[in-house]
Amino acid sequence: MSGGRPMVEKENTMSGILPNYPHPHHHHLVLIHGIGHGAWCWYKIRCLMEASGYKVTCLDLKGAGVDQSDPNTVLTFQDYNQPLTDFLSSLPGNEKVILVGHSAGGMSLTDAMHRFASKIHMAIYVAATMLEHGFSTHRDIIDGEPDLSAFGNVNKFIYGLGVDQPPTSVIIKENFHHQILYQMSPIEDVTLASMLLRPGPVMALKGARFQGNEDAADCVPRVYIKTLDDHVLKLEQQDAMIKRWPPSQVFVLQSDHSPFFSTPILLFAEAEPVLRSLKVARANRYNRIIIESNSFVRLPPHSPPLNGAGVPVLNQAARMAIRGCAISPGQLRLLPH
Repeated sequence: MSGGRPMVEKENTMSGILPNYPHPHHHHLVLIHGIGHGAWCWYKIRCLMEASGYKVTCLDLKGAGVDQSDPNTVLTFQDYNQPLTDFLSSLPGNEKVILVGHSAGGMSLTDAMHRFASKIHMAIYVAATMLEHGFSTHRDIIDGEPDLSAFGNVNKFIYGLGVDQPPTSVIIKENFHHQILYQMSPIEDVTLASMLLRPGPVMALKGARFQGNEDAADCVPRVYIKTLDDHVLKLEQQDAMIKRWPPSQVFVLQSDHSPFFSTPILLFAEAEPVLRSLKVARANRYNRIIIESNSFVRLPPHSPPLNGAGVPVLNQAARMAIRGCAISPGQLRLLPH
């Protein structure tokens, strides 16, 4: 999908606009913040989701939010993402969650998909870095690393290992917060963020590399929500990442980099129909297979050949993909184009 809904944010009390119904499937959403932020940044979205019957967990990554770690001591991405790793490791074997990541939080989602695919229903990237293997190539840096040079000298770097070493953390200078991060957001939220933002472990993020079960990771459906007026992750960067690693669905918001502040109701309105749907398409890069309701669908323009029993005949790459999803070829079926 593309294109946002023609809605207008209403200035009203939350009680007057929040839907009030129990969610029939009780999905559990885990919200992951971007660099410098914390679980606190999701407070509006959490209210909307919980009022609609969802279970919501907002995590602080290491050195962020109320976590007491010094971000200058968080030197690897594995260390930074440990709170999410611990959370997913502690889930019961039969429980799955929906991950939502903002900005650099998208890296946390991708890491989790490589290692915990069986515990993830879906991953939703909100103005987020979506790189299949992290910062592994120069192209990854161009597409996924924010370039704020157009605004001048906006970053304050901290050199926890010494001035002769790369910076260990970074924070945008306070006088640039509104212009860069929150130019469409209410001034109250800008003030709140300025009081709560912390330096983020830039060394850890730059060193993010993802390895694991790629077939399993591709079995997790991904949704990308683009932000059209983003000054941090430019629209062309978002489009480049979407083109290189196509998600199942793409939505568009007329928002700054922080839609959880600037357009929370529209953000929820885009995500909620996807969350409520039982038949979520799972995109797989092998032969453009789509897994839906425990079956596979081959997308046009070609259909796979059938054997004598009417079961699609797949090549080796496709067979490897479905094994990663714990589904047998006998469960495959074709849907009309």
